[in-house]
Amino acid sequence: MAIQVIKASGKLEEFNSFKLVNSLVRAGAPEDIAREIADKVSLQVTPSFHTRHIFRMAKKLLRQYNRASGMRYSIKRAIYALGPTGYPFEKYVARILKAYGYSVEVNRIIKGYCVTHEVDVLASRDDRRCVIECKHHANGVKPADVKIALYVHSRFNDIRKAFEISEHQNSHVHEGWLVTNTRCSPDAIKYAECVGLKIVSWRYPEKDSLEIMIEGKRLYPVTILPAATKSAIQSLTSHDIILASEIAGMDAQTFLGKSGLDKANALSIKREADELCCISPNKSL
Repeated sequence: MAIQVIKASGKLEEFNSFKLVNSLVRAGAPEDIAREIADKVSLQVTPSFHTRHIFRMAKKLLRQYNRASGMRYSIKRAIYALGPTGYPFEKYVARILKAYGYSVEVNRIIKGYCVTHEVDVLASRDDRRCVIECKHHANGVKPADVKIALYVHSRFNDIRKAFEISEHQNSHVHEGWLVTNTRCSPDAIKYAECVGLKIVSWRYPEKDSLEIMIEGKRLYPVTILPAATKSAIQSLTSHDIILASEIAGMDAQTFLGKSGLDKANALSIKREADELCCISPNKSL
């Protein structure tokens, strides 16, 4: 008989060991190790078990195999931690797009046809300018719904109309985007596809989703580092240090000077960033 477990939303779903294996493989575990971990976790799962407990067990076993993979397994929760305000998430999205060849501006004030807008990210590549609204959520309980998609597209239309009547040559905006760290509702996706609004969210679109863009270039936020406490994260983001790779790219003394952290905490975070961003020797369970 299938075991029902409790999701973060409170809903029941059937425990699926194949789903667990796939998530471990995405974090960097070889398939045989992922299956071994999934088998060990499966033996401990009982009816009405919470998925957060499954995550913790799997993460603990994965870190025994490889600490860097264990950190990568926390990517979704690491992005949740880019709060409580949305500003760190906006900076993070801008860093991701910059890594993919976009020129970016954050929190740009743009006069629309009807009202003035504060645009989270204005991104340009190949002579195409994109107006991007970032929606950050502290958990994945509720997906971004169609009302958010309607709002984002309406703002884009107001900005586009103002650009179209502008006297400046080559002044135009080409795409409106909604970027969110959660899933989007089916209606939100259906509406976006109908009107040409681009959505980048968790698991959508299939080949260019948020997590695929992150994993494609290992663009992990500083919140993925276990040694980064809430106060440390606040200090790092306030000093415009957003990615773990930015820490790994500095020598220890430079990072200590730029981070605003005490020496012990800075060195712990630096050590983890180096480990995450570099290839480390693996060990078996």
